[in-house]
Amino acid sequence: MRPAEMSRPWPARTGAGIVLLVALVAALCAAILLPYFMARWWANIPVLAFLSVASFFLTLWLGGRLCAHLWGANAGARFATQAAGVLTVVFAISLYWLVLKPTPDPGNPAPFENTRYWRLPTGSRIAYSEIDPPPGVAIKPDPVVYVHGGPGVRQFHFDQTIYGSLAKEGFKVFLYDQAGSGLSDFLPNIRDYTIGRAVEDLEAVRKEIGADKMILVGHSFGSTLVASYMAKHPGHVAKVIFHSPGHIWNLHNEQIDVSRTDVKETPFPSLRLVAALLLTDQNPDAAQNLVSQREAEGLLIPLEDAQSGSLVCKGDSNRLPEDFAAFRTTHANPGINGYLVQYMFPQTLLAAEDPHEALRKDHTPAILLYPECNYVPWSGAVDFRKTMPNLKIYYIPHAGHYIQFEQEDLMRRIMIAFLLDQPDVIAPVRGDADPRS
Repeated sequence: MRPAEMSRPWPARTGAGIVLLVALVAALCAAILLPYFMARWWANIPVLAFLSVASFFLTLWLGGRLCAHLWGANAGARFATQAAGVLTVVFAISLYWLVLKPTPDPGNPAPFENTRYWRLPTGSRIAYSEIDPPPGVAIKPDPVVYVHGGPGVRQFHFDQTIYGSLAKEGFKVFLYDQAGSGLSDFLPNIRDYTIGRAVEDLEAVRKEIGADKMILVGHSFGSTLVASYMAKHPGHVAKVIFHSPGHIWNLHNEQIDVSRTDVKETPFPSLRLVAALLLTDQNPDAAQNLVSQREAEGLLIPLEDAQSGSLVCKGDSNRLPEDFAAFRTTHANPGINGYLVQYMFPQTLLAAEDPHEALRKDHTPAILLYPECNYVPWSGAVDFRKTMPNLKIYYIPHAGHYIQFEQEDLMRRIMIAFLLDQPDVIAPVRGDADPRS
């Protein structure tokens, strides 16, 4: 070190060190924010990556010049260039490995033995399963159609088990994967995943199965979708079952509470997946150019594995069905599309599509099943009851978000009694107070 540099007072040297740290933080912020906002106009990932690396280098270089000046180092430009260059190389390598490097193809979800396909007039190719009444059992006129949640989840074997059992009572039962999830085809652009599109797909399903009226079962977000369908297509629902629903609309107000569940610590998601989901806010094309819908399914696998305990009560992970045990062992792709969650939830903030007003005039017989260990709030159940004039709520003790995992028999008996116009199996909830308290 030269004498001129040694003579700099310690406050200046301390200030130089602080400036360098601030410059590093500012460079990281610039490298994230500039491509994020520029993605609104550019969907080209190499261009956005170049902007990220260039903004990192430039910000750090300017900070290095100021640091050298405060320290009193000669050849400040050379110091700034060398320091910025080395750190930029480290940043560029990290950016590639953490965000830009594609991950292995997770493969297609495995089909069921009874998987079939509809090619709907909406353009969606939909995978479905049909379970018919046994021979000799008279078929009732209104089929049962199961609408899964998520958005972006799918129907599973355990859904076929609980809802398929209704076929013994004479109901044809249909379970389908909504567009972009499970075994159904992806839509070409994630912009196409709208609640309106999902509603029209469901209406096309009704026509495909030749039913004037359907009995709809909506689980979780599927209840929100069913509510929107009933508002848009009144008169085509004979009865409806809402299973562990959230609010009818404005889902961003929901306060998720996993304290009663058996969820373990959730790992932080892949930075590549986080980057893609964040890009959907600016430009869905850029998000899809970074991470395809199939790859996004694969990146969700560790999260879905870790969060499976949220579906049952505390200490009841051993009650999860075999689907989950096999899933944990093989890490096979279950077909859950994270883009649908990111892109469809914000639509529930659009007042123009809010179904509340239409549902206040809908007297369709309805029941709502709310489990004790549900992670979605009780206020969602109250929202349904205050809106739908002919709805009963049944509180299911010691059960989680999928009630059938812990209370399959009780759930089945409640549904059958409702569908066959039999007396209540258990007393419905009176009042708005949370029964868990």
